[in-house]
Amino acid sequence: MGVKKLHTVFFQYVSFLALMILLVIGVNLGGYILCVNNGFILPLNQKSAAVENAKGTLQSAAAVEQEDIPSFCEYVLFTNEGQYVDGSIPQQESISIWENCVENRQATGKSHLYTVIERENEVLVLRYSTAAQFSNQTLRRVFPSADLVLIAVVVLEILCLLVAISFLFGKYLGKRMEKLLVAAHKIEQQNLEFTTDKTKIAEIDRVLDAFDHMKLALKESLAKQWQDDKMRQEQLAALAHDLKTPLTIIRGNTELLLDLPLSDEQKECANYIETSAVQMQNYVQTLIEVTKSWESTQLNLQKIDVSSLLQETKNQISGLCAVNSITLHWNCVQYPMVVSADHDFLIRALMNVLSNAVEHTPQGGEITLDVFQHEKMLSFVITDTGKGFSAEALKHGMEQFFMEDESRNSKSHYGIGLYVAASVAQKHGGQLILENSQATGGAKVTLEIPV
Repeated sequence: MGVKKLHTVFFQYVSFLALMILLVIGVNLGGYILCVNNGFILPLNQKSAAVENAKGTLQSAAAVEQEDIPSFCEYVLFTNEGQYVDGSIPQQESISIWENCVENRQATGKSHLYTVIERENEVLVLRYSTAAQFSNQTLRRVFPSADLVLIAVVVLEILCLLVAISFLFGKYLGKRMEKLLVAAHKIEQQNLEFTTDKTKIAEIDRVLDAFDHMKLALKESLAKQWQDDKMRQEQLAALAHDLKTPLTIIRGNTELLLDLPLSDEQKECANYIETSAVQMQNYVQTLIEVTKSWESTQLNLQKIDVSSLLQETKNQISGLCAVNSITLHWNCVQYPMVVSADHDFLIRALMNVLSNAVEHTPQGGEITLDVFQHEKMLSFVITDTGKGFSAEALKHGMEQFFMEDESRNSKSHYGIGLYVAASVAQKHGGQLILENSQATGGAKVTLEIPV
């Protein structure tokens, strides 16, 4: 099959629909005619002929019997003076029938025909519908008009046909449109190593061709951008590494100077140098953190002792809490003996969260670490008594370089601590959850990793 235009496909489906509608009408008309020929449906001409055939018998019979009346007819029997004698038509209607049919000689009504049969001392009036009817009395009572049944069946079948063909057309078109969605999704995921199959619909294929061109252009652009980023990171990492050596020398020599007998002014200058050197070392460490690509970092998973991990973490954070006059609560009672994790990265993530808590907890405040196992996850919950996270921080706090203006404006905060912790948790198959503690009003950070 060649390439089609969309209007051609639509025309084909419309033509097929029209052909099927004609087929449905033809089949139903054929069935209707077959029922008429078999006597299952009685059209008006057959009913009129049956009445004429029964007229002689009814005129000469000694008495009018129900068996002599055609099954599709109703009747009323009068005296010659117009008095009601008997019949299947209610007596209330008999007065108007006498006036219209006998006195005025009218043989037609709105939807019925009337036949007047004069008998000796009696007048018999037959009434039957002008519509085609079923010969079966039960069907005739349920469906008074066979024509309306035919129309209803045809309309219902056409509606079903419309639904079926619309479904097939939607499925046919949707299957080809799905290729557009797949291509768009892969480009969104930056997966540019895919090929698109043609749909053989010209308009959709043109869009797919545009996607292919966009994919190639985007691939070239991203490749150049990734290469530039990689070179920039390598240059920054090299620069940061080169800066560490002279800074270490400056700080070491400053500490040696401070051990010598100096004047107050000299000590003050030496302290300034040491403080600045420490600050610059922090800047360099931050620069090294920034240049690392967490997305490509591989974990060194091994069985680690959880108690040793917690003790090492406690030793590191206790001094920091003591310097800032912060009380540390260590609630680590229920946890597995060992866990599969990267020791260094996990320590680093915990220290980042704890250091962040120390930084934003006022002097005299409290920090609590709760460690427990819930189902198949090991949870480290750090709670502080600081100001807590703002609404913006709860949304973006784990993004790289996010810095909160209101409460997280410390000069030592560079917006990577929680980002690194979240990256470590995700690489372990866990997650980092930011929320505010209802008990303390401060921040509450939960780091979870699978057991």
